[in-house]
Amino acid sequence: MASRATTSPRRARIRRAATWLLVVAATVLFCEPTHAEQQLGLNVHQSTSFGLDITRDAGLRWVRIDLNWFNAQPSENKPPSFDLFDTIVDEALSRGLSVLAVIGYGPQWASSGDTKDDGHINDVPKGATYAAFVTATVEHFKDRVTHYELWNEPNLGDFFEGTPEQYVQTVLLPGADALHAACPSCKVVGPGLATVGGAYDVWMDAALSAAKDRIDIVSGHVYADFHQDKLSDNFFNKLEQHRTVEIGGTVVYVGPLSLREVMQQHGVTAPFWLTETGQTATYGDGAQEQEQLLYYRHVLEAMLTRPWWTTTIFYEAFDIADSGHTWGVALVDEQAPGGYRPKAVMALLKKAVSSQPAFGGNGSDCNDGLDNEGDGLVDYPLDPDCASALGKSEGDPPLDPPDGGAGGGSVGSDKADAPASDPSCGCRVTGERNQPQAFVLLLVAFAVGSSVRRGYRPRRR
Repeated sequence: MASRATTSPRRARIRRAATWLLVVAATVLFCEPTHAEQQLGLNVHQSTSFGLDITRDAGLRWVRIDLNWFNAQPSENKPPSFDLFDTIVDEALSRGLSVLAVIGYGPQWASSGDTKDDGHINDVPKGATYAAFVTATVEHFKDRVTHYELWNEPNLGDFFEGTPEQYVQTVLLPGADALHAACPSCKVVGPGLATVGGAYDVWMDAALSAAKDRIDIVSGHVYADFHQDKLSDNFFNKLEQHRTVEIGGTVVYVGPLSLREVMQQHGVTAPFWLTETGQTATYGDGAQEQEQLLYYRHVLEAMLTRPWWTTTIFYEAFDIADSGHTWGVALVDEQAPGGYRPKAVMALLKKAVSSQPAFGGNGSDCNDGLDNEGDGLVDYPLDPDCASALGKSEGDPPLDPPDGGAGGGSVGSDKADAPASDPSCGCRVTGERNQPQAFVLLLVAFAVGSSVRRGYRPRRR
């Protein structure tokens, strides 16, 4: 009878070890840490048509709407009427869009007093009135809207004339508790602070001190350039690393802590949403449209290197002719195809979300319309690090990117913020990262495997 080949237990263990090393080497060679898909949207206010169409046509996922309390419940003696907001929400959902509803701006009957004598919408609400409205709102929309931002820019007197403590006690805490009670799976987004002036860090500290366990998603608004000088705060100074100015070794200025720094002080690991940022551009002004496009591009580039920043909702979807407002990515024109005229930035948004995998696209870094590593060169064939439009990486960032770019050495940049062990990280296929480490592992794996095939036996001691 022919003998059957057998493998010793020791040899089997060594072979399994070699196989494991090969798997690890392949993972290191062909995968790079990445993170959950990041999402984009536009502020549409109370648009029931073109704002939603523009967002959909740009390929974005979210709309941020103004669910104004004073619109829905102008009278204390009548229950809220959500007819307008039903239309907005239903039209958004029919276009495949998700809704972030901002619940704010009180009616006159709910005011605790108009201390600035400038109308009631920014007054501090009295008693439990805000919580009651939040409950009614969430119960009405809980099958259609899951994310609510509790007020808008309360640190600006035009929108809320109270103190941080009054915001926390009359809006944030009662509103968050009411929301979670009415819909446990719904998300509290806040505090939606504007990084204007020097007090936003104080407001963020107050909000997180009192309500960090109630806020599911931390939100803020950043409007600042991407310059690298020290004369004024740039985008990153407001977002993640405050500005410090030294002259002759002496600190002469320390700016307010950034939104991210206050979150870190409080140990907050909730996702961050930038629910407003943007750049003005008059439709048809080529130079202004290119400046707007570059601003959006820098925001997207910065977002890609920061997994903790999961969503950006740009301000805003549209302009109305002769209104004096030019923040939109398109100009409403009923005579134009689709009812609007897109600005140049819309093409950038479409390309980014359709191509960049982090934004849900099916392309690559070398064909996403972005300067992913901050060397001033965008995509194949302009960027020599890209062998083709299918390239997964545009290369390593330079130490000093041009134009105050968002990649690499830009102020406040922190590409290593999310370690590979971060549970939000996954793996993105690439053939252009981590080759040295993988090569060593492959050599070890093949050496071990070869020794098994040659019948090597460890020396007994």
